[in-house]
Amino acid sequence: MDQKLPLFHKKDKAFNYRRLLGLSVIGCLAGYSILSNQHVAEEVDLCPALDKLVPEFDDKLSDLDYFKSYEYRNMSLDYWRDAIRIPTENFDDLGDVAEDPRWSIFNDFREYLIKTFPKTYESSELTTVNTYGLVFDIKGSDSSLKPIMLCGHQDVVPVPKDGISRWTHPPFDGFFDGDFLWGRGSSDCKNNVIAVFEAIEQLLARGFQPKRSIVIALGFDEETSGHRGANSIKDFLKEKWGEKSMLMIVDEGGLGVQDLYGSRLALPSTGEKGYVDITIDLITTGGHSSVPPRHTGIGMMADFIHEMEAEEFPLDLSPKSPFYYQLQCEAKASKTMSSGLKSDISRLTVSKAAKKRVLKEVSKAADRKALVSTTQAIDIIFGGLKINALPERVTLKTNHRISYDSSFEEVKEKTLKAIQKVAEKYNLDIEAFGKVLKENDVSSGLFQITPDAPLIPAPLTPTLNNPTWDVLGGTIKHVFEDFAEYRDGNNHQDVTVSPSCMTGNTDTRYYWDLTDNIYRFTPIRQVERANAHAIDERVSLDAHIEGVVFFYQLIRNVDVLKE
Repeated sequence: MDQKLPLFHKKDKAFNYRRLLGLSVIGCLAGYSILSNQHVAEEVDLCPALDKLVPEFDDKLSDLDYFKSYEYRNMSLDYWRDAIRIPTENFDDLGDVAEDPRWSIFNDFREYLIKTFPKTYESSELTTVNTYGLVFDIKGSDSSLKPIMLCGHQDVVPVPKDGISRWTHPPFDGFFDGDFLWGRGSSDCKNNVIAVFEAIEQLLARGFQPKRSIVIALGFDEETSGHRGANSIKDFLKEKWGEKSMLMIVDEGGLGVQDLYGSRLALPSTGEKGYVDITIDLITTGGHSSVPPRHTGIGMMADFIHEMEAEEFPLDLSPKSPFYYQLQCEAKASKTMSSGLKSDISRLTVSKAAKKRVLKEVSKAADRKALVSTTQAIDIIFGGLKINALPERVTLKTNHRISYDSSFEEVKEKTLKAIQKVAEKYNLDIEAFGKVLKENDVSSGLFQITPDAPLIPAPLTPTLNNPTWDVLGGTIKHVFEDFAEYRDGNNHQDVTVSPSCMTGNTDTRYYWDLTDNIYRFTPIRQVERANAHAIDERVSLDAHIEGVVFFYQLIRNVDVLKE
């Protein structure tokens, strides 16, 4: 939709406060629901241009050149590097926080934050939640304004001991090569966590007094689904603030800033796919290996795996998914996309042939294909105890990421179809999803199927007529067109801000009741980071500092909204 008043003056691109202060939150209710009427959808710009938002000039706050100085770069590197050196690994087999001593490393990380960012600590009410969860509450001067909530997680995925030697630089040394900081967590997501604290520390040091409260929420087990951390923080925040109490939430994630079809796009995620783990146990009587049956339990389970992988989940895409809107923005901003593909993207909802061609094109890249289908991964299998004894139990664990155009029911149906075929072949009983589905008079064994807390796809954050989207996107454009441009020299790139979809899940899965405005965005150019969760994880220092500036300017911009 065209906006009649710009968010900046065309002459000097200064921030237009009267326009921003007048934005109405009523528009948030519209969001994607406008697309339920196809006639209306055809008239709506599904990728409306956002205006750059530059905070009003302030003698103390507006000097961004300092962030480019050697003094600040060295200080920022020290902050970030020291965080990497604290090995806050999160293992799948960690016990209760009160019992397992491996959690104690998170005490070190809390003390590090308190010591390193004293102004932030002194200005905050710090609450520890379930021992290691951290909530910093910086009170604003206007209690009528909803807080902005900035999130991240303290934990990192473990580094297997037998894999340490494969790293170019040890994973917890925080080695800096003059360009990149190497180490576990440098990309996921201590860069975000430290950037938030650096930004707030700088604001407070320069005399910034927020009108709007700032809540920093740090989980400690996001890499194992956040049951102990973010789940407990959610309960604490709901009790303290209430439902729908936050203006907006910004967490890690998204697809950063990247070049697609000759144009530069920033891709905050306004939704994330659903999730379910399914455990399949096959229980048989076992026996001596010298007289084996034609197929042991392992062989039968292998047959099931074959059935599951023989057929993929179907591809589909509709306005239910944020990726639908990302494609609209890609087509609109593109300098190199073919006219035929642009046309097909514009007709996704009205032409089956156009949709088929788009899905075929999208599915050529695995990361994009995952955005238009439910995925399945056979991740864990074990069974058998002794080489001369037939296995009595074989266990398989599968991971599914549920697309917006699919459902948990579709995952169930596909799993049951494969199980029933194998059970019929080998005369096996079936107990699945809490029900007895097949019981033979004489059985060779039992399939048991158990899902682990299915999660539906996240509610979509509206972007049309949503002031929080305008502020987030306008800040992204400002930082990555103005501050970051100094590294591009004369090669200026306009940034198109587009919704996108997460294939994974963040701690925000627990925060749906706190606000309708949830954004998953790591403010970084994708080419400036590598190997999250993998050997030689690293991020460039320049990119990290751009992230600091993003949070610095976002907090200033959000502080003037009237909700």
